[in-house]
Amino acid sequence: EEDDDDDDEEDEDEDEEEEIHAVRGAAAASSASALAPPLQRSAEVGEIAASRLSAAQAAITEALGLPQELLECLARWEREQAAAEGQWRLKQSRMYLEFEERKRRLQEQQMGQRKKLRESCDAALRPLYAEGAAVCSELERLLVGRLCRLCEHAPAAAVPQQMLPGPLARVSAVSFGQFESPLRAPGGPSRVLGAVPVSAGILVTLSKICDRNGIAMLPASDDPLAGFSRSGRGATEVKLPLRLLGARVKLLTEAEAQAAQRPADQRTFVVRYAGGEHGGPVEPVQILPEGISLAEYDISFAAGAAALRVEHRTDGPVRCRAEPAAQKQVFASSPVELYTQEVDPETHNIVQVYFSDLRDQVAVDVLNLTGTDTALDGPETCSFESDATGTALNYKIVVRDAAVAAVLYQEDGRVRPSPFVEHRLPAAGSFVTLPDGALGRLGQLPRGLVVAREPRDLPEHPPQWAPAPGLRPKGKHPAELPGLVDVSIVQRGGAVVWPHHECSVPVCAITAADSARLRQWHAQWDAHLRARSAEAEGLAVQIEELLARSKAAGGSGRGSSSNGGGAAVGNGSSGGNGEGGEGGEGGGENGAETRPSAKEVVSELTETYGRLEEAQRELLELQAEGLSEERLASLQRGIQRYAALARFG
Repeated sequence: EEDDDDDDEEDEDEDEEEEIHAVRGAAAASSASALAPPLQRSAEVGEIAASRLSAAQAAITEALGLPQELLECLARWEREQAAAEGQWRLKQSRMYLEFEERKRRLQEQQMGQRKKLRESCDAALRPLYAEGAAVCSELERLLVGRLCRLCEHAPAAAVPQQMLPGPLARVSAVSFGQFESPLRAPGGPSRVLGAVPVSAGILVTLSKICDRNGIAMLPASDDPLAGFSRSGRGATEVKLPLRLLGARVKLLTEAEAQAAQRPADQRTFVVRYAGGEHGGPVEPVQILPEGISLAEYDISFAAGAAALRVEHRTDGPVRCRAEPAAQKQVFASSPVELYTQEVDPETHNIVQVYFSDLRDQVAVDVLNLTGTDTALDGPETCSFESDATGTALNYKIVVRDAAVAAVLYQEDGRVRPSPFVEHRLPAAGSFVTLPDGALGRLGQLPRGLVVAREPRDLPEHPPQWAPAPGLRPKGKHPAELPGLVDVSIVQRGGAVVWPHHECSVPVCAITAADSARLRQWHAQWDAHLRARSAEAEGLAVQIEELLARSKAAGGSGRGSSSNGGGAAVGNGSSGGNGEGGEGGEGGGENGAETRPSAKEVVSELTETYGRLEEAQRELLELQAEGLSEERLASLQRGIQRYAALARFG
């Protein structure tokens, strides 16, 4: 019955098309009959104009003096060309019109089929979508509005939400994709049915509220760069499939949600800066709230201080505010850090000083109160006089009894004490560790600010080796104190570095090695020396064995040459008579093929002795006990003797 219905529909379509063609033909015939007289008159006018044009062109051509036969041939060819091209242009026009008609009919057919498909699809999927909407409504009632913590891995139930490395978010919506607008989670492939992508099920939309440090996220409506970000890091909304929600999110209880949010005055990232006047550079000086790691954020003053942009490296842009701090020259809350060396009880060498000071030029003076009863707050101590160049002093470092007793600074005409931290540097030759865990031996400490009761001229000891890449000074310091010290790296990555790597590093990057590290290093160094000594001993034994085998093989060969090659090879290969007899029975030709030639033996001896010399030289550089000179001389004489015998026979 369905086939009969389809045939009836096709017959009806054909009848409709025939009626349409009949109507169009009748209309075309009527219009042609109505336009016949004007068309006839226009044709006559065209023929008259063409004849006149031909006569004018013939008169012009006769002036050229060409033969009459050639002119007639030319005129005939032009008429034939015009007639032939006219026929083919007519065929081309008819074909184009046919194509256009077919295209129109195909478009009408496609529109009809699409309409039927849409109506059938709506009728079939409407109940399914209604059920999905009811499920989403139930999920929204349970999930929308709840706070959660995004996680990179599946969150364990016993892990507190403060320890989870992810931003704080709120469930904002639950949705699913439909046939005309499929939804899928960004950043992941959609499910594929054949070659057609379909929706990824029910998706839960999360709106980021705060980053992992509690700083409020920047809404997309307030972010001028939201439309230019190609990565999903800057997105304030995250879509996750419901089936993966438990693996990426930990829903918080009411108590956990209250504890997860900072107070309102601490949800904005505040950057206090200096500079920026007259197009100058802007330098961040302080960030708030306290306790946030600056390494987690990208701070940009590219568009000026008024357009500050702060972006968490993982979670995205956050709310921020820039505050000028130019009126504050010295930040007393940041302690002055001093790296010092005690030369003797009355002499102090201040190798480096780091301070938080925004002034372009900072002058530092020192004072030694060892052996005096001068008070730290006395007039002599608090006196800030200009130096020899007339520059006003800014800092004064006071030393007493081989230690820094006070650091004073002057600002706005007032002298105030500053908090400070003194780091005692290890003595030259001590073992120190670097930030990457490498172990090194400290070189001579450079001369810095010498604080002594009597003037002393200490050795300068400037760094001799190139600076190590990746290590920088901790902060602002006097220009005349570069604060670099030579270090010979002896261990890196748990392995001995030989030859030792020589470089210079900032004094703030070194730390005295503890006893456990030194015990481990000495044990590893002793094992390294034993391995080098064993390697040299093994090379010497290898040379001695080669000489002994070659000597035995050469003696047996000369003593039994008249009896045939078999016995000679047997004695030379085994060093005895029992196995030598079996080798002799086997034949001299096979034995001669397995024995190395004298030239190969000499080459192997020379190569092995060269390696032995390198190992001996390394042992001398390591200040370890190597082979005795008598043994080396004996090996060398044995090699020379064998080489001479191999050459002259």
